[in-house]
Amino acid sequence: MKRNGPEQWEKRLAEPPVMRGEAGFTEQLRRKVRERVEVEQRPRKAGWVKWSPVLLMCVLSVFALTKQEQLEGMIRQLSKPANPAVLEPMDAEEETTLKVAYFHEATFMADYGKAFTIRYPNVDVQVIPSGEVGWNTGDAQALAELIDKENPDVLYMSPQMYAELAKEGRLYPLDEVMRQDRYDLQAVYGGVTDELRRLGGGKLYGVSPIYEMEALYYNKDVFDRYGVPYPKSGMSWEEVLQLAARFPANGKGEERMYGLAPSYYDDASALAARIGKTQGLSLIDAEGKQATVHTEGWNKAWELALDGYRKGYVFRPEPRPEGNILMQDMLKTNPFVTGHAAMALSGFSMSGNLKMAQNQYKMSPFTWDIVSEPVDPARPDESASFTLGPVFAINAKSDKLRTSWEMLKLIDSEEIAKKQNLSSFGGSLNVRLQTVKPDDAHNYAPFYTMKPAKTADIPLHPRVLRKFNEAFAPLAAQQAKTILEGRAKLDDALRQLQDDAQQALFGAMLDSRN
Repeated sequence: MKRNGPEQWEKRLAEPPVMRGEAGFTEQLRRKVRERVEVEQRPRKAGWVKWSPVLLMCVLSVFALTKQEQLEGMIRQLSKPANPAVLEPMDAEEETTLKVAYFHEATFMADYGKAFTIRYPNVDVQVIPSGEVGWNTGDAQALAELIDKENPDVLYMSPQMYAELAKEGRLYPLDEVMRQDRYDLQAVYGGVTDELRRLGGGKLYGVSPIYEMEALYYNKDVFDRYGVPYPKSGMSWEEVLQLAARFPANGKGEERMYGLAPSYYDDASALAARIGKTQGLSLIDAEGKQATVHTEGWNKAWELALDGYRKGYVFRPEPRPEGNILMQDMLKTNPFVTGHAAMALSGFSMSGNLKMAQNQYKMSPFTWDIVSEPVDPARPDESASFTLGPVFAINAKSDKLRTSWEMLKLIDSEEIAKKQNLSSFGGSLNVRLQTVKPDDAHNYAPFYTMKPAKTADIPLHPRVLRKFNEAFAPLAAQQAKTILEGRAKLDDALRQLQDDAQQALFGAMLDSRN
């Protein structure tokens, strides 16, 4: 028997210890069998599954073709910035010119123009002297012609002109750019902003740095002398006039005393109009078709005003002298300044006049203070005397919108308010009065805590209302004069005034169409 060598033994031991053929299987063969069995047991994929990606792409292509415009819009929307700029920032390097329509060139440059050019030396400010155009309430057409001819960027105008130009689409709206620049409207007197919105039909088209409002001044020394309690804020017209009636009205010369001095050169019809406005009365009905003068409400307002003039406790001023008058002489004609009236219904300028009279002209000093003007008890925080000052706005056709807006921001800024003396505007109130109010012990709060009284929303063009008011005022003054002279009774005078007012309304409508 042949013996095997070591190499042959190692080869045989490396193979499985089974016989070849049907008696057993090698490991390699068993592995192949298992793989084949597993393959046979797997489920076969459906044929359409292999084609599903292709089908899906076809469906999306058809959808995209049918919705192409909508998809493009969505893509454009997504590509836009979250907060697009309404106006781009100013280019500090670009030389440009800003045209401003203002009544007087030197005045504008002194008040605003020089400060603007210091801030923006690349801007050349050119003032178009407009004179009375824009401020004179009868010059609406003249202002429109100036805009068309000169194309100014910044406009200066009366509130009446502002309302008319805003309604005609000639002014640039400011709401969006104010939001963009985070312009702080809370820092200015809100009554001005509210009135500008009302005149602008709900939108803001301009800024107004000053306004007028009356308050009730009172002489503490006179009240103490006669043992009458001081007035207080929130009193009605009936309460104020009853208080005024408690002072003797039968004195002569230096002993003459008035309970109330309404304001310079006022008359009974103007006082009646003020009382009626406080009580929410209107001269025209809600439809804008009928005058409403001969009513119970207006009858009561006129009776309150006339009673004070008849009995002498309300001061009746002499006709205003023609020509120029010295400030000292004018102050001497005011019974409140001279200590001969217990109360005065006047604007912010009265505080300056009192200080001037006592400090500059050495007139007899007295202790005084301020409370709110008479109000409707149902609306104690509303001022019927509020009057909006001149308005600055931007020409809607200007190609210098950003530069124009920067000018408006400067005009309405705290920087300018602090720089300018408040009395430089004739004693008008600055919209930032709460920040720059006089540093003394008097109560100026009524001038910036009251808000403009709500007025009836009459569906007439501002031009019609302006022309009606211009025509009505002298008619009312004439009827008040006939009553005080004893030539007519109140009811008869108001009946006549009703007819006259109706004719004035029709005339204003016809005149505005021309």
